Amino acid sequence: MTENLSQIIRQVGDPIARALGVEILEVQCTGRPTNPLVRVIVDKDGGVGIDDCEQFHQSLRRTWEITQPSGPVCRFEVSSPGLDRPLKDPKDFQRAQGQRLRVVVQQDLGKQAVVIGRLTVVSDAGVQLVDDRKASHVEHHVLWGEIVKAKIEVEF
Repeated sequence: MTENLSQIIRQVGDPIARALGVEILEVQCTGRPTNPLVRVIVDKDGGVGIDDCEQFHQSLRRTWEITQPSGPVCRFEVSSPGLDRPLKDPKDFQRAQGQRLRVVVQQDLGKQAVVIGRLTVVSDAGVQLVDDRKASHVEHHVLWGEIVKAKIEVEF
């Protein structure tokens, strides 16, 4: 039920997101089928603020009530992905270009290594990170298939 509900919410929410200049990254449905809690994570270039989340929330709630009158009574929560959210697909990496990342890389014999560096290139093959924390900048080329997980390193 939750997978189907997530798809329906995306169908209802995608035109709203486009109109407001945001993108739906994730839809999570939990709780009772008759009164589910629906968490929608949205983002845009430069990041989303509270006003973006509130505007999307109100528009989605009103549109849901109009287009799905016999559907479940959903409780919606809309939020940003956060500063250190996981990067999952090439589009996430494109959006993070120029930022410092922490990438867990799969190596031979099942071992993993952590690569930290500023994302300089995103290509069809993978990503290039430059570790600029020391005087000698070290380049790391990581193929998509080697990435176990990745996230933005929060810098202060």
